[in-house]
Amino acid sequence: MNLHRTSGKPDWENVKQVDRNIFQRLSAKTYGIISPANIITLIGLGIVIYGLIAILRQQFWLGLVLLAIGRLLDIIDGVVAESTQTKSPLGELFDAASDKVGTLLTIIVLIFAGITYWWVILALVIPQAVIPLVTFYKKTKGTNIHPTRQGKLSMATAWVGIVGLVIVKALNGFWPLAVGIYIVIGLSLTLGLYALWQYSTNRD
Repeated sequence: MNLHRTSGKPDWENVKQVDRNIFQRLSAKTYGIISPANIITLIGLGIVIYGLIAILRQQFWLGLVLLAIGRLLDIIDGVVAESTQTKSPLGELFDAASDKVGTLLTIIVLIFAGITYWWVILALVIPQAVIPLVTFYKKTKGTNIHPTRQGKLSMATAWVGIVGLVIVKALNGFWPLAVGIYIVIGLSLTLGLYALWQYSTNRD
């Protein structure tokens, strides 16, 4: 699993200017703002938002396809950052922030669309809402926080749960699938709380 991690400074700073590839030169000129991975991350978030609009319009299957594409791009961005050697602290932060924004927007849409119960929403939202706050606090104290494997797995299982909830709604409450989805959401909560402990104690 590519965690989109950096060594604390952009990849291109480890390469002489004359030896930098085209992507590294572009990233360096824009202070890491414009990079292949950041562009993919932004496109993925846009597709997720469009999918959420479809879900609000009760176009559940279209929404699911768009959510799946958006989340796939979130996986691809880390691979692209690695392959183009343009990983940076800004890109790492942007990737993590995009994850959280996309998840929180999705949870809000689930509420407005009447997809599931409030306690299920709460189980999904607690870790994903608190982790960014802890990360931001740690960074203000000068501590460099990296995404953890458990945090990524928590996010992944949260998205499996979200997609599953929409499928259950589209299938008019197919209860055997609903039971399995609630188990996945419980796993997401457990992993999220563990990741929150890791971030709070600077453990990896």
